[in-house]
Amino acid sequence: SLEGLGIQINAGLSDAWYNPLTDGQGFLITVFPDIQQLFLAWFTYDLERPGSGVTALIGDPGHRWLTAVGPFQGNTANLGITWSSGMVFDSETPVVSTNSDGTMTVEFFDCYSGRVTYNLGASGRTGEVPIERIVGDAVPFCKVMAEGPGAPGPL
Repeated sequence: SLEGLGIQINAGLSDAWYNPLTDGQGFLITVFPDIQQLFLAWFTYDLERPGSGVTALIGDPGHRWLTAVGPFQGNTANLGITWSSGMVFDSETPVVSTNSDGTMTVEFFDCYSGRVTYNLGASGRTGEVPIERIVGDAVPFCKVMAEGPGAPGPL
């Protein structure tokens, strides 16, 4: 088990992450070390497929995306979820409407893997998603960042 293990959150963890079992969905994560904040965008789908008559002019009518931001310490970030709605593609009007509802916790076990635990607020939906990098290009950078002064040995 990876429980209790972790890597200090660092800029080398900024990447695209996903659960291979739910390919086609995933997370973009950006770490802002100077302000000790982590931003996450989750690209996913609605809880149920839209009816067969529901169409979209761009993309899939079931697409959903959530954003979350919050502080991190050690290997864990605690985020508040923001739901944005009301806009149309590439237009300033109508103006975006935002609603804060729910929380997420992001834990990194090492430079390759982690877990997102979520509580989607009023929807009542809770759960966890094991995550790994979609590609490993940033792993060497993550390892260098994690090997700061006094860091433990190889990750």
